[in-house]
Amino acid sequence: MNTPSHLSDNLSLLAHETSLLIRTAAGLDDVTMRRPSLCEGWRRAHVLSHIARNADGLGNLASWAATGTPRAMYDSPEARDADIAVGATRAAQEILTDLEDSAARFAAAVAGLAGAPEKVEVEMRGGRKVLGGQLPTLRLMEVVIHHVDLDAGYTFADADPGFVKRAVANSVSRMTAKAGAPSVTLRSDEGETWTIGGGSQVVTGSNASLLLWLTRGNGAGLSSQADLPRLPSWG
Repeated sequence: MNTPSHLSDNLSLLAHETSLLIRTAAGLDDVTMRRPSLCEGWRRAHVLSHIARNADGLGNLASWAATGTPRAMYDSPEARDADIAVGATRAAQEILTDLEDSAARFAAAVAGLAGAPEKVEVEMRGGRKVLGGQLPTLRLMEVVIHHVDLDAGYTFADADPGFVKRAVANSVSRMTAKAGAPSVTLRSDEGETWTIGGGSQVVTGSNASLLLWLTRGNGAGLSSQADLPRLPSWG
């Protein structure tokens, strides 16, 4: 009996989370699609257009890993931003169709990652180097975090608990590397502990609440002996 690989587990979880995202998007009409998201300056339409373009960008990198032929994630930073801005002006049904179609294209692209392509190094926008096998995880982060950003009922408490735990650990690593990161110890209700800096201030709450604070600066559901410190931008 074959044991599922880490890659296959991530792809299965990604398929599930993508289906939840599409269900939320399908519930938005032309009015609710224009309401503000949790991403500053973006409406829900912008968030969904970004998710679609991210699928195609990461799909380009999956093709690079599978074939060995380098492909840029986006034609240029300006082209990426323009695509999101123009995409956000479309009708709700067009945005939904784009979301579905781009997700299907990404799923087809990553189907060829198993084996040697998982170890191929590719370059994301901004010059960050990652391995082919990391692309489904990066896509999962985009889908789950931006699903929450829609502010349409889905929260981190609705996401897979194992993923949320991994995402908190990932976010702590990102914060630790940033200038101006606070000195905090994070203690989750689920029993995990993470430290940023010297860990002088203790912050407690669920993994879902910790992730919301780390990624979006929203401290709802958290407790501490003092006011929560301001965090550097997660992005």
